[in-house]
Amino acid sequence: MSTTFIGDVAITGGNTKAIVSFASTKKADANVTSVILHTENASGKIAAWGANNDYPQKITKKIKPTGTLRRGLRVNINAHYGSGFILAEETYENEKRIIKQIPLHKHPEINAFFKRNRMKRFFKEIISDEEYWHFACPEYVLSNDFKKINRVKRQYASDSRFEIMDENTRTINNLYVSSKWEEGVDVASKYVDKIPLINSFLSAEEVKEYCKKHKIHNFVRPVCFPMLTSGYYPDPEWQSIESSGWLDIINSIPKFKKAFLEEKMNVNLHVEVFEEYFERKYNNKWEGFTPEKQDEIRKEFIEQLDQSLRGVENGGKSIMSIIYKDDNGTPQPGLKITEIEKGKKDGAYLDDTAAGIQAALTAAGVSPSLIGAGVPGTKDGGGSGSDKRLDWFILSALKKPDRETTLEIFEFIQDYNGWDEKLVGGFEETTFTTLDQNPTGTQKAAQL
Repeated sequence: MSTTFIGDVAITGGNTKAIVSFASTKKADANVTSVILHTENASGKIAAWGANNDYPQKITKKIKPTGTLRRGLRVNINAHYGSGFILAEETYENEKRIIKQIPLHKHPEINAFFKRNRMKRFFKEIISDEEYWHFACPEYVLSNDFKKINRVKRQYASDSRFEIMDENTRTINNLYVSSKWEEGVDVASKYVDKIPLINSFLSAEEVKEYCKKHKIHNFVRPVCFPMLTSGYYPDPEWQSIESSGWLDIINSIPKFKKAFLEEKMNVNLHVEVFEEYFERKYNNKWEGFTPEKQDEIRKEFIEQLDQSLRGVENGGKSIMSIIYKDDNGTPQPGLKITEIEKGKKDGAYLDDTAAGIQAALTAAGVSPSLIGAGVPGTKDGGGSGSDKRLDWFILSALKKPDRETTLEIFEFIQDYNGWDEKLVGGFEETTFTTLDQNPTGTQKAAQL
């Protein structure tokens, strides 16, 4: 009797043979439940961002005139980045955590990676995407042997579109990147790049094995602020200013104000021209003019007068009007201009402006004092120095969860490349102080 093993199966016996299989009692680890994502805006292979797949481009154009909101978002970016990325070493003595900042040059491999990838710029770009869109798309480039991450680059979040989830594997396998989505470009176009997408919940070791198996040398592994509902794209809080209608109101106020100022002189003035003005000016010739000629003269006069009174650029000009004496010797004006009182004058729309500023900065989560957002012509100034220091301190403290999201990138590269696990990354804060505490008015601190 002979026995032959083929994998987990054995064939044994003499003339009558039997097949014996060996079933493993060790079961594979259970998988985390994944929900199939639904989108109402599918566009071929991709999940469209907005009804026409141009939401980021559309809202970016819409907020372009809204300086207060854009400045508020810039403050968030600056507070998130702080004084920049720092490297530190984490140790414990007597059950006490000790953090010691380490210069990058003490770790040549890390220092070379940071220089090669211009990491200062990279982190600022990633943070900009996170603050605007609440997610970012770093692309990683591997070495030929898959053992190291050699490069990392930011793909613009606004240009990125996720592939429709595979309902069988419940994974999103690719990211499509293009600057021409608003033009209706198709995924097959030369203007669209497809990049493999890796689940951000996979560990560095799992990613390494996956890339080896599928021969993937570059991929995107997104980072994202926490989402309240499942979906392809986050819904940042600041964008509620658009859905609420406040953005339209804020953008309309300068237009109303401009129109008000340009028309103010004509709307508010009653101009009276006495017929004797023309008779005196043209003497006996006036009566000899045909009605058509008289109308032409009147029209020319009105246009010249209107031009003199209209618009902001003519504010402060003087107008000369000749006064005649009637047959009784009583002075009579040839031209009379009377101001018509209006409900709103130079302070028009100031209350609306203040409400718009408040709505914009509340949506962005930024105190008005940090951008000096007072309302001209009112007692509402830009805040005191103490207000600014406290507001900046609060904003910087609130940025810790956001920084942790950004630091996932460093931690992933650290694990993948096998850098010293005792090293930790962080973003150093700039804390404003009074001059009696520090002559420079600032001091540094790190959230680690």
